[in-house]
Amino acid sequence: MLKHIALAAVSISMFSVAPLPVITGEALAQRLCTAGANYCPKSSGTTYDCTSELGYLRRVYEEELDAIENPNRVAVVPVCMGESYGVMRSEGNAGALRQAVADNDAMTEALFRKNFTPDDVVGIRMTDFDALILYVFPFHQ
Repeated sequence: MLKHIALAAVSISMFSVAPLPVITGEALAQRLCTAGANYCPKSSGTTYDCTSELGYLRRVYEEELDAIENPNRVAVVPVCMGESYGVMRSEGNAGALRQAVADNDAMTEALFRKNFTPDDVVGIRMTDFDALILYVFPFHQ
C-alpha cells in the first residue's frame, strides 16, 4: 500500500503543471513583433512632453501687451531647457506677437535679465491686465 502511494506521488509530481509566464501589454507586442507578426507598434514608452508646462494658452492680443509697463510684472519661464529635441517656433501662441514683445521695453528688459531675446518667446500667458508670463526657449544659442 505504501508502495502504491509513493508511486502515485511520484507520478503526480512528474506531470504537475508549472505556472506559465503571462505576457501582456508592451512585452507581448514586442514578442509578436520579433516573431514576425504584421503588427509592430511604435511606442516611445513614455508620455513625457517638455512643452506640457505650456498647457492651453489662450489668444493674446497686441493691445494687451501694450499695457505691460513694469519689467517686474513679467515672469520669464524657460521650457525644454537641456532637451535634445527642444521646441519648435510654431509651438505656443507667440508666433505673431514676437514683434510686439520686441517693441515693449518692459518685456525686453525682463528677457534681457534672463539672457533671452524676443525671438526666444514661445508662449505668452496673461496673468493680470498688466502682468504676464513669457515662456521661452533659447533659439538664439
